[in-house]
Amino acid sequence: MITPYSILKDTLFPLEELLSNDDIQEIMINSDDNIWIEEKGVQKKTAISINNDMLLASMELLARAVNLELTEKNPLLEARLEDGSRVAGAIPPVSDYPCLSIRKFSRLNPDIEDYGLKSEIVETLKNIVSGKSNFLIAGGTSSGKTTFFNALLKKLDKTDRVIIIEDTKELKVESPNAVRLLAKTSRDVHVTQRDLVKLSLRLRPDKIILGEVRDASAYDLLSALNTGHSGGSTIHANSAGEALIRLETLVLQAQVGWPYEAIKKFIADTINFVVYLERNKAGQRTVKEIKKITGYDGDYRLEDL
Repeated sequence: MITPYSILKDTLFPLEELLSNDDIQEIMINSDDNIWIEEKGVQKKTAISINNDMLLASMELLARAVNLELTEKNPLLEARLEDGSRVAGAIPPVSDYPCLSIRKFSRLNPDIEDYGLKSEIVETLKNIVSGKSNFLIAGGTSSGKTTFFNALLKKLDKTDRVIIIEDTKELKVESPNAVRLLAKTSRDVHVTQRDLVKLSLRLRPDKIILGEVRDASAYDLLSALNTGHSGGSTIHANSAGEALIRLETLVLQAQVGWPYEAIKKFIADTINFVVYLERNKAGQRTVKEIKKITGYDGDYRLEDL
C-alpha cells in the first residue's frame, strides 16, 4: 500500500536511516547538499545530499497522496504522515530550491516524574490534571509541549469522561471512558476545532482536552471550561505570561465584541495554571515556569510555583 511515509522512504532513500532513528526529531532539507537534522535537541549538518529534481518529484508525489497539487501556482506543501509526523516545504518560485522539513512524531513516552522536578511540584501537577483545574502547556517550537502533555495526561482521573480534540492523533489518553475527535478540512469535509469544541459539550464531558489552541476555538474552549467542565491545551508562547497574551489574541479572532479588559478577566477567571517549557542552547527541554493565576486587577495576578 502506497502511503505518504512510504513515498518519502522510497523516493528519498538517502534519508531512510534518519527517518528510522528515534533520536532525530527533525530533518531539514535546505537544498541538495545542505541537509540538517535535530538530534536530541541539537542541530547539525549531515553529509547526505539529495538531487533537487529527486526532491521535487518526491514532494509532488507526496502532495498527490494527500490530495494536494504542488505547482508553481501552488508552491507550498503541508502534510502529515500516518504516524503523526509533520511535513512542510516549498518549491520555486517562493524558494530558491525545493526545500522540505520533516518533524518526526515523538515516540518518547516519559512519565511526569522523569522531568527532574521536585516532589511537591510533581504532586501539584498531578492534582492540576486530575482535579478540576484548567491549564495551559506553553512553549516555543520543538520545546516538547506534546511529549510533556502526554506525560501529564497519564495522571487523569480514570473515572472522568474525557473528550480529546485534535487535528492529528498525537495525544495518548489511557482513560477508559474517552472519545477522540479529529478536525478535518478537505474538499469533501470541513469540520473545525470550533465545531468539535461545541460538540464536546453535548457529549457529557468531565475533561475537555484540546491538542493545541491556535485560532478562534480559544473562545469556545474557554467558554466550555467556564461552565463546569475542566481541561487543558497546549499553546505556542515564549513564557507563561505571554501564553495568556497569546490567548487574548486568539479570543479576539472569534469577534465576540467584548471589551479587551473583559476578555482578560474571562481568561483569568477560567485558566488556573500555565506550565511553560523551554529548550535551552544545549537542546535540553525543561519545565521553566509554573504559574498559578490568582485573579485579575488590571493585570493578571500570577503566583510563581
